[in-house]
Amino acid sequence: MTTVPSRSPTDTRSQTQRPRPTTTPAGAITLDPIRVLRQHAVLLVASVFIGLGVGTVAHFAFDAAYPLYSERVLFELVPAPEGVSEVIVRDERTEEAVERLGQTEAARIISRDLLEKALSSRDVEQTKWSEGYRDENGRFVPADAVDDLEDEISAGHLRRTTFFALTWSTHVASDLPIVLNQIANTYIAQKKEREDARFEQNRTTFRRNLDDLDSQLLSLSKEIGKFVEENNLTSTSEERNDLLLIVEDTGRRCNETKSMLTLAQSRQQQTEAKMDGLLEPSPEDIRNADTDSQVEKANLQLTDVKVEVETYRKKFGPEHQALTSMQKRLVAAEIERDAKREEILKRNLNADFKTFTDQAESYAGLLEKFEGDLTAQTIRLRDFTSNVSSMQELKERREQLLEARSKQLDVIANLDQLKMREDARSVTVAHSAQTPREKSFPKLKVMLPLGAVLTLGLVLTFIFVRELLDTRIRYATDFAAIPSLRLLGSVPDLSEDPMGPKNIERVVRDAPKSVVAEVCRQIAGQVRKACTQHKVKTLACLSGLPEAGTTSFVTNLADSLAAGGLKVLVMDANFRRSRLASAMGAQPDGAGLGDVLRGSISSTAAIRSAGGNVDNNVDLLSAGTVENRIFELLATPKFDELLAELSARYDLVILDLPPVVVAGDALAVANKVDGTVLIVRAFQEQRGLVSRVATQLSDVRAQLLGVVLNRPRNTAGGYLRKNYEAMASYSEKS
Repeated sequence: MTTVPSRSPTDTRSQTQRPRPTTTPAGAITLDPIRVLRQHAVLLVASVFIGLGVGTVAHFAFDAAYPLYSERVLFELVPAPEGVSEVIVRDERTEEAVERLGQTEAARIISRDLLEKALSSRDVEQTKWSEGYRDENGRFVPADAVDDLEDEISAGHLRRTTFFALTWSTHVASDLPIVLNQIANTYIAQKKEREDARFEQNRTTFRRNLDDLDSQLLSLSKEIGKFVEENNLTSTSEERNDLLLIVEDTGRRCNETKSMLTLAQSRQQQTEAKMDGLLEPSPEDIRNADTDSQVEKANLQLTDVKVEVETYRKKFGPEHQALTSMQKRLVAAEIERDAKREEILKRNLNADFKTFTDQAESYAGLLEKFEGDLTAQTIRLRDFTSNVSSMQELKERREQLLEARSKQLDVIANLDQLKMREDARSVTVAHSAQTPREKSFPKLKVMLPLGAVLTLGLVLTFIFVRELLDTRIRYATDFAAIPSLRLLGSVPDLSEDPMGPKNIERVVRDAPKSVVAEVCRQIAGQVRKACTQHKVKTLACLSGLPEAGTTSFVTNLADSLAAGGLKVLVMDANFRRSRLASAMGAQPDGAGLGDVLRGSISSTAAIRSAGGNVDNNVDLLSAGTVENRIFELLATPKFDELLAELSARYDLVILDLPPVVVAGDALAVANKVDGTVLIVRAFQEQRGLVSRVATQLSDVRAQLLGVVLNRPRNTAGGYLRKNYEAMASYSEKS
């Protein structure tokens, strides 16, 4: 047998206060929408049918008292042609630009000024609608009608289209086309007036520009004539060509003269160097000197002497005196010839120097003349070119003005032709208002679902508001608002059990196959695990308010633990309303806890067997006789000693305590035991109360093992009912 570890009577737990667990505010809402809907499914279905009836009644009521007809005028935003020659107009506007334009025109069409002007028509004055806006003399007052019409009429752009619409509803169908079409016609007329005024304004501006261009052309023509006359520019092209030829010819002559002058000066310098001995005479100079008659004569004489020398050499030999004398004559002839050549060379060089000097002077004078002519001709050509350039600029300005004038004429012509085109209008009426054949309100196909939806919405609102405002603990999910509490389980009401047990106090013993018994066993398993984990030998079970079912939970917990092999003692510490003995099948007023604490009887004599098939494992210590049920005895050391004694004899001592709210001794006893379990009655205790009790229990010595939810009706909106049915079916077949 598995037992809870024992503890000696002298073993005391540390009195250091445990940290208080973090809790969610008691008012926190934990709402399961699906559960709420399933729980009220019948009411919701009934509200739909009631709503259909309400919708039907409302339809006929409105049809008789407040019928409405609706109609609209549809306008199209037409893209403007870019030119007169454009046959098919392409719409290149962005969707944003079209929408912005549509909203602008929609705002303009329902402006007060336009509406007052439209309603001033005699056609509108003859409608039945206008009868509600007449003065004491029976005259129609458009301003009063516009006051209401501004609230009733609407206009807006149709998304992703080039249309915008004007919509209105009234009680008489025949009034709709009269009023709407009159407003549309007034809007189109005003639109045309604005566009015509804009066309005329633009044409006036362009015409003014054209007159200004004509004035500039006239002034420029006079300026050109005066310039031609002052500068004698009659045949500008031919004269400019002649001047260019003259300048080119003079320039060519200048270059040729410069070349000749340079050559003459070079020859003059060479000749002067030869004369000064700085430069040897050229072979050409020597040849020219040799052609002179005197040099030629000297050369002939020299030749004759050479012949004679050769003759004497052959005749007399190389050593003969006559040959020597002849050789001397030969040397003298050569010297004479060279002297004569030198003389002739100097004479020729002097002549050449003079010739070259004369040529250089002649070329220098000629070059000076040509350069002077070239300078004068260049100045003339430059002035002429400048005048021609100025003349060309004037002509170009005139061409530009003529071109601008031509474009201005084209613009004016295009503007006039665009004005005449029908597709030049930016807004056209795509669909005029007609007399509607059906009412827009009420419609049965709308009123029926609308009545059903509204009624269903009201019922849903009522249900959820009530759920939100109800802070009672009703379902296991409500404990999510108090996260410090551990939910050990939910004990269903006997009416929820398909097995139909009759008595809740000892259902584990009397109806072990019932769903309630199975749930109690599951909870007992959780309690046993917690007791083992926290070394709990004395366990107090208590509630916040009376009638929570603490006693029945204690009896079934004891039977479940005893069936699991534990030796259990159940102690009735509720001196106000003692029910544990009756629930366990014992004499209610027999000797018990009060008598033991008073010393009238020993604990062994006061403890009785609980009876039943678990007799050997479950014992009972009742509250005692009435005269000995004194509350203060529970706070004495005698009670502490008794708990220590009993915890040594039993695996677990379970105490049935009174509700915390009505009995202060409940917390006093809870401060003496090892652990506590809080019993909460569904649909009775508020979340705030449960949270406060949990906080108080967290401040005492005992460990709060968890909470048990007792008797939740229609558990979780039907979520757990199938589980209960499955448990019952499984038990029946076992």
